[in-house]
Amino acid sequence: LLKVLFLRISVYPPCQAIPKVTTHTVFFRFPEVDHKKVPVHPAYTVSYMPQHMSDGQLQVVPDSVTLYGMSQKLENVTQVFTEPIKHSDLASDVQGVVRLEKLKDVRMSAEEVHYILDVKRYVDIVRTLPVNVINVPADKRLQVFPSSVAVTLKMSFPLTADPEEGLGAYVDYHDYAKSLSGMCKVKLSGAPKGLLSYESDPVAVGCVLEDR
Repeated sequence: LLKVLFLRISVYPPCQAIPKVTTHTVFFRFPEVDHKKVPVHPAYTVSYMPQHMSDGQLQVVPDSVTLYGMSQKLENVTQVFTEPIKHSDLASDVQGVVRLEKLKDVRMSAEEVHYILDVKRYVDIVRTLPVNVINVPADKRLQVFPSSVAVTLKMSFPLTADPEEGLGAYVDYHDYAKSLSGMCKVKLSGAPKGLLSYESDPVAVGCVLEDR
């Protein structure tokens, strides 16, 4: 508009009336901006000193962020990642701040997050337990082979409770009903306080269903 006005002024002598300039509505088209909330996924690699392990997963705060950008940029984004977190030979809790991986043409409500990983010292306690069965229909009997398993408990040290009190191993009939191989994973009941994780040997047992 200014360019047109300048050209019109330049072609008329001084003091001569300038014809009326008609203005028009100008439309601006901006890309559609959207927003969505997605979880933060920590990318981390850690190792521990002997007889040490994490007590759960590495936690981040905040655990989610809001993304702002064009709809087509956001529609396929389901999570955002942190930059790599690396620690080795851990024997105690670790925490810090880490930046989030940037996404092109996308703004995030936070550019960094705090993280913390709880680390515990543990002791191994091995027990042989009979394998019980639960949820079996009244007119059926579920036999398991072998009938007992060796369970290794990784217990937080020092012990704060008797690890054997109420402890048991079992398989669930519902798992058998969904199994294609007839194998059922052994599960633990009565998990003691301070249990970090456990392993059974074997991990799964064979099951045979019989009529009563």
